[in-house]
Amino acid sequence: MKLLITTIIIMTALTFSAHAQEVKYIDAPEFAGQICLYGEPNKADTDFEQWYEIEGRGQFVRNVRVPTLIPYLPDAGRSNGAAIIIAPGGAFLHHTFGSGGYEAAEWFRSQGFAAFILKYRVEETPRDEAGYQAYVAEKMAGYRAGGLSGNYAPATPDYAYEDINAAVRLVRSRAEEFSIRPDKVGIVGFSAGALMAVYNAECAPEECRADFIASIYGQLVLREMTGKLPPMFAAMSSDDELSGQSGFEVIQAWQKRGIVELHLYGQGGHNFGMGHEPFTNYLWPAEFMAWLRMLKIIG
Repeated sequence: MKLLITTIIIMTALTFSAHAQEVKYIDAPEFAGQICLYGEPNKADTDFEQWYEIEGRGQFVRNVRVPTLIPYLPDAGRSNGAAIIIAPGGAFLHHTFGSGGYEAAEWFRSQGFAAFILKYRVEETPRDEAGYQAYVAEKMAGYRAGGLSGNYAPATPDYAYEDINAAVRLVRSRAEEFSIRPDKVGIVGFSAGALMAVYNAECAPEECRADFIASIYGQLVLREMTGKLPPMFAAMSSDDELSGQSGFEVIQAWQKRGIVELHLYGQGGHNFGMGHEPFTNYLWPAEFMAWLRMLKIIG
C-alpha cells in the first residue's frame, strides 16, 4: 500500500531532512545465495526486517536483526582474484540499498570482483511509521544539541563492528569457493559504512582485518592507531557539510603507518554513491580501480 506521508529521511550519517515522500512498504527481496553470518537465523528475527521504497531514492531496510552477505559473483573466468565487501550507509538506523548498494555491487562484479553487500545489524526502531518519525526526530534533536559539526560522527555500534569483522573472516575463509585470494579481501564503505571500514582497518584482529579499504564520503574518525595499517582510498566532496569538514588528521596519521590516497572533489555534497555528473565525483570508481592496479591488488 502506498502512503503519501511526511517522513524524516536519513540522507547522511547525521543529516535528517523532512520531505513529503511516497513510501511503499514491500516484501523482503529474495537474494540468490544469501549467506547468514552466524548460522541459521530465527524466523522471527528475519521477519522483523522492514523493507520499503521511496520514490526516486530506491530501496531501504530497517530493523535488521540478521546480518547477511548478498553475493554478486562474476561470471566464470572473469574473476580478478579480489573480493569487495560493500557496507551501505544509513546512520546505523537503516540501509540505503541504491547507488551505495545494488549499483555498487553490480559495477564491481562487472569489473571481475567477487562483490558482497553486507546487510549488517542496525539500531532497532519503532515499527509503526508515526513512531519511527518521532524516534528519528528525537535523534535529530539530540544531534543538533550536541553540535552538528564535521568533528562529530556517530559511534560505530559494537554489533556493526562485529558484523564487518565476521564478514571479512567469512569471505576470506571461503576464498577458494569464491575464486579469490584470501589476501585480497577489501571493504568499500559508504557514509556510516565508511566508518565501519575505517574502524575495521584500525582496530580489527589481524584474521578479520581487510587487506584494503575505501572510505566513500565517510567522516574520518581518528582513533588510537598502532602498527601498520592496510591501504586506504578516500573520496569525499569539499562541500559535504559532514565529511568534507571533518579535517584530515586520519589521512595524516595514515601516511605514517600505511598507504593512503585522498580524492577531495570540489562539489557533490554527501551521499553521492557511485557518483554522478556534472560533478567530478563520478570519476572515483575508475580512480579506485587505477589505485588498486598501482598497488598490484588487481592486474
